[in-house]
Amino acid sequence: MVDASVALCWYFPGQKTPYTETILTRVAGGDEAIVPAIWPLEMVNSLVVAVRQKGITVAQFDAFIADIKDLPIAIDLGGVGRSYSSIVRLCRQFQLSSYDAAYLDLALIEGVALATLDKNLRAAAKASGVEWLRP
Repeated sequence: MVDASVALCWYFPGQKTPYTETILTRVAGGDEAIVPAIWPLEMVNSLVVAVRQKGITVAQFDAFIADIKDLPIAIDLGGVGRSYSSIVRLCRQFQLSSYDAAYLDLALIEGVALATLDKNLRAAAKASGVEWLRP
């Protein structure tokens, strides 16, 4: 599982790290990746903001969107139904945003490791027994 904090680094040269590039290589190479339904919206919103702030061009935006759509990433649409149950519980338990709790919830359900740069989400994952995906 790859959260937006990692995936967005793939598209902004100044934010790329060996960790984020390793995760991209694994995903592009066919490692199974699953994300909550909020992921595409987070990705698009961040890229739209980058265009508005002149951090990227419209042409780059279009290329990034085409690339994102081609990545072998499964979107868990069923997680929306857990918004008022397990996701709320995780928000309260770990003081997470609903977005971050959605990632943790899906990692718990799927039994997969989580790739994130978010320290609070990593701490909550560790406390929940979810592995942090290391490069």
